[in-house]
Amino acid sequence: MQGKRPATIDAYSRAVHRISEFFDLCPDTLNTTDLESFFASLISSHS
Repeated sequence: MQGKRPATIDAYSRAVHRISEFFDLCPDTLNTTDLESFFASLISSHS
């Protein structure tokens, strides 16, 4: 995250943490299908 502003790093970190909590898994183990599921859930809950 070299060259990123502290607020950007914080936002990215919070997003990764939120995704990790959603799946109750380490983010390293998630795949594209998992992320698509997460974002679909976000869309349905915020529409």
